Amino acid sequence: MRSLLNLSRLLMRCGSTRCAGSASATSESGTLIQSYHDVLIVGQAAQISIRPIAPSEATSVQVDNARFIRYLKAIVEQAGAELVEVPPHLNRDDRWMQDEIEIGYSQAPGIEIPVVFDSPRNRGLAPLGEEWLLGPDFGYVTRSKGEPNSLDSFGNLEVSPPVTVDGVYYPFGRTIFGGARPTAAAGRRVMSVVRELLYAQKVQPPIEIYSDWLFVGHIDEFMTFVPSPTPKGFKLLLASPEQCYCLLKELEEVGRGDAILMKGKKLYGKPAEVTVSQLLKNKTLAGHNYRYQEYIDWNRAVLKKELGLDEEDIIHLPALFRPKTYSGRAETYFPNMVNMIVLEKHLGIPKPYGPKVEGHCQFEAYTERVLGQLGLTCHFIDDWEPYFREFGDIHCGTNTRRQPFADKWWEIKPPQSFDI
Repeated sequence: MRSLLNLSRLLMRCGSTRCAGSASATSESGTLIQSYHDVLIVGQAAQISIRPIAPSEATSVQVDNARFIRYLKAIVEQAGAELVEVPPHLNRDDRWMQDEIEIGYSQAPGIEIPVVFDSPRNRGLAPLGEEWLLGPDFGYVTRSKGEPNSLDSFGNLEVSPPVTVDGVYYPFGRTIFGGARPTAAAGRRVMSVVRELLYAQKVQPPIEIYSDWLFVGHIDEFMTFVPSPTPKGFKLLLASPEQCYCLLKELEEVGRGDAILMKGKKLYGKPAEVTVSQLLKNKTLAGHNYRYQEYIDWNRAVLKKELGLDEEDIIHLPALFRPKTYSGRAETYFPNMVNMIVLEKHLGIPKPYGPKVEGHCQFEAYTERVLGQLGLTCHFIDDWEPYFREFGDIHCGTNTRRQPFADKWWEIKPPQSFDI
């Protein structure tokens, strides 16, 4: 008896992800004894991004600020990870680690490798992914077409923890990125080739939200996730001008209107100091922040719907924004606590330089209270010089490699897929 595999039919059908093949068994006289026909669905292994609350393995940073490095190193080591400083010849004075690369992974039965997704931004850190990470055991992916804008940086790319939405389970979470509003006729958006790649992965169906109202335009300026001992396993943190004004009004009501924000700091060559009462009297700034809060609330509604969240799954941290003079878009008014680095139960948070009562920053006290209830430890780090003055904060300036998901993507039926 001999077997014959009809390779011609197999190869003819393999231009797509659906491959058909047949096999037959014949006797010595050529009589057909048995015939088989099967269909094989093949596809490229998914490139998977890792949720920000996953256990960390290593955090990379580039900044010539020894004090900042010292504080960050202590937090990273408490989380059981390693701090890696990017060598000068690879950073070329570009400090924005998060914006340049996103580290995820790809896997197939019996093999799993980390993969670096290199953003189209191509500034000083451009060689990082290809020259420092790419190797026999480290994959590399990039997409670029045309001139990138700020939204093509990966501070504008995040992934949620696993969620269940309307009965559909997303074991790898969902990717999230920002741009103009869906109905906007103009505005900045992530370039099409990057969007297409994110949608093509299937296992982390994307959510697009509104970030074009910001000068830099990244979603990490107003949202992040932290672990939580609650049924969902996480909380969504949102920057909140409304919460900030509530705290400021409470301080003035108890006679602390003279408390100073950003004491001793300078911005744009001028003293940044302002009292609680002065801030509350600034109706123009309040009007801007009322509008910014509306933008954040719009995003909150989208995220609640697309991630299956309830209001109790969300924590609002005090923040203020102001219009950037020459663009009309917003920048943060003081260091933005939401732009933190999450290292399991340790949070590296930008020191907000809020108003003090008896020596204690009230923005820090509020944040420690609401996050401490989740068993999280808040470490407030001064990032004014290395990051805040350059329109970013700690998350923008760091990049963390994390442990992959335990689930295997080929064992999961993606949403909107179908059986064949």
